[in-house]
Amino acid sequence: MPSDIEKRRNPSRHVADQTNDQKTTSHPRPETSRLVTLCIAAWLIPGLGHWMLKRKWRALILFLAIVGMFVLGLLMQGQFFAFASPSYLERLGYLGELCAGLAMPVAKFFGYSGGNPFFISADYGTAYLVSAGMLNVLTILDAYDIALERKP
Repeated sequence: MPSDIEKRRNPSRHVADQTNDQKTTSHPRPETSRLVTLCIAAWLIPGLGHWMLKRKWRALILFLAIVGMFVLGLLMQGQFFAFASPSYLERLGYLGELCAGLAMPVAKFFGYSGGNPFFISADYGTAYLVSAGMLNVLTILDAYDIALERKP
């Protein structure tokens, strides 16, 4: 380890030593196909990306939070947005709900048609549906960061 006096005399050598140390401590990057698989799995089923990374408790908590939020949105008769709408905000709302993964297609498969706009809590339900999707986007990014070892 160079002393402070040596660092002052030859600063370029100290910088070179730092870059060599950084190169040796960097981690190898995972394969792109593994990252893509991880992100798609994390999108389809909330928490699955963390499960694949052996973060089982975090995966369970995220799954329960996101699916619970989506189910609460359905129980409050939240409205599904349509992508074919001329309004840009409704298109963004559709993409937000779609980010919740398989929850939206499964709800439509079982006959949920989009709620009652005159129900007293329908607006809150719609907000829950979109928020569940946005929270899932954050969990996908979190799983991606963990896979790249940017985050412990």
